[in-house]
Amino acid sequence: MRRSQSVLIVDDSSIIQQTTKLILVNGQFQSANIYCASNASEAIKYCQQQTFDILFLDFNLGFGSTGLQLLERLYHNKLLQHSPLIFILTADDSPAVLMGFSEYQPDDYLVKPLRLNTLKQRLEYVFEQRVINDRALECYLHSGIDGVEEMCAKSNVTVSTYCTTITAVAKRLFNQKQPHLNADIETLLTLIQQHYHSLPAQLLLAQLWLQQQNFQALNPLLNQLRDLYPDHLMLLEYSACSALLQQKITQGYDFWLKAHNVSKNNLHRLFGLLWIECHFHNHSAMQQHLREAISYLRHSVWDKPCYHAFIVWLQLQHSDKKNLPIERLWRTISQQKTITKHERAFIYLLQAWQYLDNDSNLNAYKSYIAAIETIQQTAPEQHSFEFDAIALCISKRLAMTRHQIDCYQRLQHNLHQHQNEPHSIIKQMWLETMQPTTSHHTDEQYRYALRLLKQKYYIEAGQSMLLLWPQYRFDDVLARCLIELSSRGYIDNDPQHQQWIREARWTFESQEFKPDWYLRLKAQYRFLQQPLY
Repeated sequence: MRRSQSVLIVDDSSIIQQTTKLILVNGQFQSANIYCASNASEAIKYCQQQTFDILFLDFNLGFGSTGLQLLERLYHNKLLQHSPLIFILTADDSPAVLMGFSEYQPDDYLVKPLRLNTLKQRLEYVFEQRVINDRALECYLHSGIDGVEEMCAKSNVTVSTYCTTITAVAKRLFNQKQPHLNADIETLLTLIQQHYHSLPAQLLLAQLWLQQQNFQALNPLLNQLRDLYPDHLMLLEYSACSALLQQKITQGYDFWLKAHNVSKNNLHRLFGLLWIECHFHNHSAMQQHLREAISYLRHSVWDKPCYHAFIVWLQLQHSDKKNLPIERLWRTISQQKTITKHERAFIYLLQAWQYLDNDSNLNAYKSYIAAIETIQQTAPEQHSFEFDAIALCISKRLAMTRHQIDCYQRLQHNLHQHQNEPHSIIKQMWLETMQPTTSHHTDEQYRYALRLLKQKYYIEAGQSMLLLWPQYRFDDVLARCLIELSSRGYIDNDPQHQQWIREARWTFESQEFKPDWYLRLKAQYRFLQQPLY
């Protein structure tokens, strides 16, 4: 069996690659089945092309992703669903490094320099345990939980092997994500709990109860385990998720912050901290976490335009960088010389925010519309929560009621699809403070103003529309009505009213292809030909 197993060695050192390969060949692995990658990108390509039985991952891969980021990407891209054996190679066996990998539960850690006897012993142990696990799963499928218990008793396994085997069977069932298996998973793990103290079994039980949101059982278990292991990363993560799902935001933040201080590599957790800090305006903590996010973002699974945009947006609100060019801020994060097509929509959106900070509503509107038009031309997945969140804030500041409603509804739909995720709890709290400003009363006024115009009460219609404009800025229908009424002298020369007419004009002046009716009107009336600045 061993000769047929495929192996991937990921290490930036060719010497380590060849040394590890030689040790494996001496251990009866077939040379043709052993592949080597020097960086994360190569490793991902290999894993996309075939499935590997064993992975050896170096922590420090030189330029590019770390081994931890690679592992995160492989899990995120569902390239490890066949449960290969995973060994971490590292010269740094510090608690921070080992704890960082613990979230992905590798099979073993191997400290460099590798030694032939050590590697052989570790492989033997893991292979033997895997064989027992496979046999136990077969017994479960044939005879249920009693079959697993009977197999362990007949094999006369040690307490350690018994706990590992039962937990392995429960984990494989858990990974099938079949609700009807949950009762058996809980029974298997409780078998261990009744007689032995096994942290892996307790962690899996906590994960099961967290998924079920069984807080009555989960919270006492987490409290008990945290007393024994106060800095255990997975315990802190589960504790944070449990608190957030119960709407205990401050407690969840504290657990997440403690977990982040144990291992700073998990950007999903870090973005959760940033959302909470954004909601509660914790600017000092946000500055530190923004710097860390920029440092760890590149080459991670979160290295996407929407997360770049979120970071820049927070920088624009709460830092001394708020007046720097958007493209400069963007390149600081992405380390790219050019802005890609998929990134351009986010650039326009962030420029709109910056224009608003400089009291340039007209340019803000132009950039906002460019962002909306550009995002509609890209793939649907580019239309992210972060894009709509920033767009909602901009449309709210510009009092663009219809755009506010559209963004708000898309954000609600997004959260509904992920309603049981801790991040969604935080985002929902934020979204509740961002409800559109429209009301039934203003909607009725809007319809009333259009009825006045239809009935040819032009002066009254103009007055009603001017009153509505601060709540419906850059609304296409109102903008056209105000321009036509102003052209025919039905709008007075009040400075504020004339400023609103300029905004109405900009609704169409900012368009690359201006409407025919507007061009005809512009050719007829000289005041429409005057520059807006």
